[in-house]
This record gives sequence, structure tokens and C-alpha cells, in this order.
Amino acid sequence: MKSNANVSIFTSGVKYQLKRDWNLIIFKSIFLLPALAFLVIFMYYPIEETFRLSMMRATGLGDTVFIGFDNYLRLFKNDEFIAGFINVFAWSFWSVIIQIPLAFFIAFSLSVYKNKITSPLRAVYYLANILPSAITAMLGRFIFAPRYGVIATISEKFNWTWLGKIDFLGDTNIVFWSIFTVATWAYTGFGIIYLMANIEQIPMELREAAELDGANKWQYARFIVLPMIAYPIRILAIISTIGSLKLFDLPWMLTGGGPGYSTSTLVIALYKQGFVNWQYGRGSAIGVIIFLLALIFAVTQFSLQGKEGSVK
Repeated sequence: MKSNANVSIFTSGVKYQLKRDWNLIIFKSIFLLPALAFLVIFMYYPIEETFRLSMMRATGLGDTVFIGFDNYLRLFKNDEFIAGFINVFAWSFWSVIIQIPLAFFIAFSLSVYKNKITSPLRAVYYLANILPSAITAMLGRFIFAPRYGVIATISEKFNWTWLGKIDFLGDTNIVFWSIFTVATWAYTGFGIIYLMANIEQIPMELREAAELDGANKWQYARFIVLPMIAYPIRILAIISTIGSLKLFDLPWMLTGGGPGYSTSTLVIALYKQGFVNWQYGRGSAIGVIIFLLALIFAVTQFSLQGKEGSVK
């Protein structure tokens, strides 16, 4: 009887424990339901619908017709989509090659060569990042305006006729770089603040030890700072690349994707296909391509980091 009582008590204890755990799970789930509902309604369902619509011929008038991968095949024969595809990869490449090293150079300089103007400079560099894209585009137009812009005024003042003849937003050979320059000014501030926050977390003892060994500041940057902030730099590269895939505002407001398709992007092509030409199926197909490219790049980057042991 004693043994049975023990079993009974043990069994009762197990039952009570299981009941208590289920109550806790239900209690937590109640608080998670609003967030889960938000994700399902505003993220997962739109993604599923975008995939479904990309397989349809849909114009908003009449019934949709299933056409399989025909929208995707037509896109790769579309000049604007091809131009946008090439442009976003070029934009992504040059963002990583130019903007991230520039952000590191400025962040390291502000972190190491500290003085009274360090804090104001930090605010100045980040100010461009918090400006609305419309204001940034207006400033870009004001700088590059052919007659009364900043560059035109400077060329006239110093009699630099060669500079005044350049059409920064109309010449297909340089318009990409004109917009990229504005974007570099606008977006690099985030990288500067982000890298500064990581650089300033490096123990001061390492810098003092490097100085005792005879290392100058740039050797300290090369052999100590860069290896220690390699992971934040890669995160910044992922953010920059995914941002390039979603680029829309500056090219659209500065040039509308022109002249020709020289500054078109995937999102501009999506906008024109879906909301100008009423080809919702093709617009959805472009959205799916952007989603898959961003997903593939992010997963690849994190996989490489895991294999190299960068993630701790």
C-alpha cells in the first residue's frame, strides 16, 4: 500500500506539473496572439498572396487567370526589368565597396581622434540619415540643377565652363553616380554611428598595449579594430545590400528611373508594372524576385559567418 501511495503521489505530482505547464503555455500564448496575428495578417498572408498572384494574369479588371511562370519569363525579356536588375546589383556592390569603408574611416577617426567637435560632427553626419527622402531628393536636385544649381553657380563663379556643361541628371553615363553620391551622403551616417558604437566597445587596454608595442593608430585599426568589428561590418553589408534591392525613393524622385532606364531599379520596375501598366501579376513576380534575392543573400551571409566562427 505504501508503494502504491508513493506511486499515486508521484503520478499526481506529474499530472499537476503537466497541468501547470499547460496553463503557463496558454497564459503566454494569450499575450503572443496579437503579435502572431499581426505577423500573419500583415506579413505572411501578403507574402503568400504575392506568390499566388505572381502566377496569375491579373489586371484588376475581370477574373484572374493562372498562367504559371509566364510572368517571370516575360520579365526577363523586359528591358526595364533587366536594367533595374543590373542597376541594383551595381548599387549593392558599390555601396559595400565605397560606403562601408568610408563609414569605417570616419567612425574610426571620430573614435580615436576625440576632441571638442567630435559630438557635433557625429550629429552632423547622422543628420542626413534622418532627413525624409523627399528632402534629400530636393537637395540633390538643387545641387545638380543645370542652370541655378550649386554646381552650376560654382562653375559660373570660377569660370569652369567644362563643369557647367555637365548634365548630372540627364547624361546616361554619369547619372547613376550623381544619384549614388547623394545616397552616399544620405545613408553613410547610419554606418558611421553603428561602427562608432562598436569601436568604442573595444577595451582601452588593447589600444594602450598596441601603442606600447610601437603600433601607430592605423596599424591599430588594421590589426586590432577591423578584426574585432568584422561581424558588425558584415551586418552593415547585409543591411546595405538588402536596402539596395529595395531602392526606390531617391532614383524615382530625382530622375523617375531615367534617362531611359539608366537609373531604374527593381522596385521602380515593380511600381510601373503594377500601378502604371496595371499588370499586377508581373508586379507581384518582381516582388517575389526581390524577396528571394534578399533571402538568399542574407542566408548565405549568415551561413558563411557561422562556418568561419564569426558568430559567437
